[in-house]
Amino acid sequence: MKNGIKPMDALHLASAIIAEADYFCTCDDRLLRKATSFDTISTSVVSPTELIMELQL
Repeated sequence: MKNGIKPMDALHLASAIIAEADYFCTCDDRLLRKATSFDTISTSVVSPTELIMELQL
């Protein structure tokens, strides 16, 4: 939250990170922009379009 992410968004993102999710998919452009700027996140924060492109083989 101290990085400018709303409390509920921070909770969802933290849950994904703790669960060691490969991806955190969001349509929220503001959250996407802020979350992708963190270097310490092992979970990839992506838009639905990016997720589809990433998962296509």
